[in-house]
Amino acid sequence: MIPRASSLLPVLLSGLILFPHFGLAQAPPRLPTPISTNQTELTKERIWPIAGRIMTPDGEPMAGVQVQVDIGTPAFPPQKIETNLKGEYHAEYRLDAMTYTKLEVNVVASKEGFSTAKGSAELTAAQGSREINLVLRENSGGSNLPSLSALIEGMAGRFREPGTSGPRAGAKTDYERGLERMLDRHDSSGAVGALESAVGREPDCLACRGLLTLALLDSGRWDAASQHLAEAVKLTTSGKAGPARPEPFLILGVLEMWRQELPRALGYFMKGLEIRPDDPLVLLEAGRTLVEQRNWEGADEYLEKAIHAGASPEARLLRIQALLELGENSEAESEMKAYVGERRPMDLPLEDRMVYARLKERLELKAYEQARTVIDRPPEELIRSVPALEGLEPAESQQPLPSVLARVQRNVEKFFREMPNTVSVEEIHEESLNRKGEVKDFLDEKFQYLLLARPERSELGLREFRTPTVADAPQSAKLKSGYMRTSGFACTSLHLHPAYRAKVNLRLLGRQMIDKRRTWVIAFAQRPENALVLARFDAEGKSSPMLVQGVAWIDPESFQILRLYTDLLKPPPETHLTKQTTEIRYAEVGFKEVASSLWLPTEVTVTVQWKGRTFRNRHRYSDYMMFNVETEEKRRSAIHPTVPADRPE
Repeated sequence: MIPRASSLLPVLLSGLILFPHFGLAQAPPRLPTPISTNQTELTKERIWPIAGRIMTPDGEPMAGVQVQVDIGTPAFPPQKIETNLKGEYHAEYRLDAMTYTKLEVNVVASKEGFSTAKGSAELTAAQGSREINLVLRENSGGSNLPSLSALIEGMAGRFREPGTSGPRAGAKTDYERGLERMLDRHDSSGAVGALESAVGREPDCLACRGLLTLALLDSGRWDAASQHLAEAVKLTTSGKAGPARPEPFLILGVLEMWRQELPRALGYFMKGLEIRPDDPLVLLEAGRTLVEQRNWEGADEYLEKAIHAGASPEARLLRIQALLELGENSEAESEMKAYVGERRPMDLPLEDRMVYARLKERLELKAYEQARTVIDRPPEELIRSVPALEGLEPAESQQPLPSVLARVQRNVEKFFREMPNTVSVEEIHEESLNRKGEVKDFLDEKFQYLLLARPERSELGLREFRTPTVADAPQSAKLKSGYMRTSGFACTSLHLHPAYRAKVNLRLLGRQMIDKRRTWVIAFAQRPENALVLARFDAEGKSSPMLVQGVAWIDPESFQILRLYTDLLKPPPETHLTKQTTEIRYAEVGFKEVASSLWLPTEVTVTVQWKGRTFRNRHRYSDYMMFNVETEEKRRSAIHPTVPADRPE
């Protein structure tokens, strides 16, 4: 099996934080004045230092950002600087003190994969050094998080027709000039000046401050944006700008989403919904936040309300994801039909096609819904189908299950949270059997076997690589015809991870003596309506999802998994696969670099029946060691990734 790990951790919505939080999560330290701005008497020159820092939305410094500083004078071309490890940049200009008494400075910061930020400032000789700090936000492609452009587009109608929150006669011209520059020309930096003038003329104009906030954010000037947003919150809560409006809380919530402060973000959206319960954009973003929190019931509720309130089609796409997690596949199919409309699925954006493919796969798994599983079978029937259960003492009740399961889940969760990068020796004895079950041919291979932790620990599972040993490299570079490559066993225990608790059915089978231990025996079976596909069968150019059931033998003292057995819940249709069983034995492995030991696979037997042929692979793992992914060995191993699971050649 190859695990298709996911980080779908269910998060309960607890208390909501409803008080404002402005500015960056981590205030940057002031940079020292690099060079004095005092006039040099002998040269009649003035040294103008221009400095600042480039940061992420949560206040972390960004190194390697390309910064361009321009003072708008042809005689002095723009300077290009790269930020250091502290995110700092510094430029200086030596100018004639009599000619240049002030400077109009423009700073542009850019880095691949991030939005471009622009800042400007007017410097005078009396001011001395002044920082121009900017924020770069990672582009949200492939993410559920809203982009700033989508937020601006979603709020555009509110600013074009601001109603009672709009400017009066004194600021109207500046407001309309800034609005046209920003929404029609898409020039946020150019709109800032006009909108600042509008706010200066009418400080109580809520629409003026809201649009200025978005223009400053789009320019990367988050410090200034946060100040105006704070004033907008004061205006809407005090009533000075007329009836309260949800827009300031909407923007605040989105900012907190970008900072990954999801509970705080949800609190702001709830505050906005107190003001206007049927606001489609606030409902959409509240639902999006709940999707990010894996609170699928809450997400479904708010996204359904958003759709009825007239939210953008994105609300349907987000709701489809929540419905799939809840196992409401028919409802998800209806929403997808409404979302796709007259379009062809192949013409959808990549992210949308991925959701469509997931729905299609889930609908394909409907064939499993009537499968009879280990959860339903009586003990005597189970022992006949799983000989390893011989000697089972059937459970009299399910009362011990919650307590036993909770301890097992804690161990599984800890394993995937703390598992280091390891390398071991893997020996595979691959057999091709005849119809009588006799070995007609075999192949022995030897590999270095790497288990690498996911870069983001919130993403469950491990990455697996094989690289042949030097002696076996010529033979092992490609699997010979007539055999089958199998892999992915270190992640089989994910079925008992607490994140997947709602996606499997469980049953306490009883007790059984294993290796002189009276183990607990637990059966599990994936639920077809909402299962996460952790295994696939790849053959003849097609990859088919497999749902499994199995049995786990649990140590009665440590509550570690000693053995695991899995079988197909039902053979996947149109694959010619009739059987696939896996038997895993675990052993405690110690590492001198860490105090605690780990329970890792040491022996694995996989039996596959495909197209009337039977394959049996026996894997042995030994010499586990810690592995440094920065070494050259990691680079070499990545060149030879593991062949997909259960792949005949």
